[in-house]
Amino acid sequence: MNCYFAPLESITSYPLRNTHAHFFPETDKYFSPFVSANEEGSYSGRIARDLSPTNNEKLYLVPQLMGKNPKHMLEVFKYLQNLGYQEVNLNLGCPSGTVVAKGKGAGMLRNLTLLEEFFNDIFSALPSGLSISVKTRIGISDSSETEDIFLLFNAFPFSEMIVHPRLQKQFYKGNVDLNAFRKICGISKHKLIYNGDIENIATAIKIREEFPEICGIMLGRGLLSNPALVREIKGGKALQEEEFKDYISAVEDAFSKEIAEDRNLLAKLKECWTYFSRNYPNSVRGIKELRKAKNMAEYRSAKYRIYSESSFYAYRGEKEWI
Repeated sequence: MNCYFAPLESITSYPLRNTHAHFFPETDKYFSPFVSANEEGSYSGRIARDLSPTNNEKLYLVPQLMGKNPKHMLEVFKYLQNLGYQEVNLNLGCPSGTVVAKGKGAGMLRNLTLLEEFFNDIFSALPSGLSISVKTRIGISDSSETEDIFLLFNAFPFSEMIVHPRLQKQFYKGNVDLNAFRKICGISKHKLIYNGDIENIATAIKIREEFPEICGIMLGRGLLSNPALVREIKGGKALQEEEFKDYISAVEDAFSKEIAEDRNLLAKLKECWTYFSRNYPNSVRGIKELRKAKNMAEYRSAKYRIYSESSFYAYRGEKEWI
């Protein structure tokens, strides 16, 4: 089964991706945090570095693109193809209120007539040799929308459909809708990838058994918390404490080369520890100190307190939901 690393804004940029691929090479594809299509059709600075092939040499990266203007999208397609990419992923799943209000992300699912026109414009001028996949929700406010959405998708030659079976209005709350996903499996003509709340090997196995027709799974927060989860799903060993500590040190070093200011670096690492700390569930003071750290010296002190304060337990998720 293919296993993909989901994009999470700001965290899964190339420093973390490269570090993860080095320590845990079992992941089949990585997806970049979404890039908004612009009229220039190209990028500079942070985005350019994140998409640069030289910064993604040892992993398979799929750039994720968000936008509703076909002309802008096509210009960015050409830019990405010139960089050497053969696949681009369309973001139709971001549930953010500000994104949806602009008719982007999951907001594109509100008007299927406009969405069909958008797809027609894209595929009529798609650069030769470039494939398009989609990451999507199952609707905006009601699962009754699902069938029409996926019948529309069937009319276009997408390479894959990555489906997060929640509605936009749910954001990331409540359980995923497996009944809706089962319905999608009966409707869709495309290769399907399941995405949503896979935080342990047991859930991954159950999804595979429940939906044998799918081609793979995508993991996000579960893989950020337990970076060895794909290895475990594929039959390898569970996360070990010493390799996890080495991985954290390598993540710190990688981000320090991209982020010059200690203040910004500290903010990034604190964000990472939102997930890393789940492997030290009994640390209270150390985690509190890390959240309050004002400089890198205080950060390191708090980190070592976390290590000494709590035994290591490889994260296994917060709930069994299937």
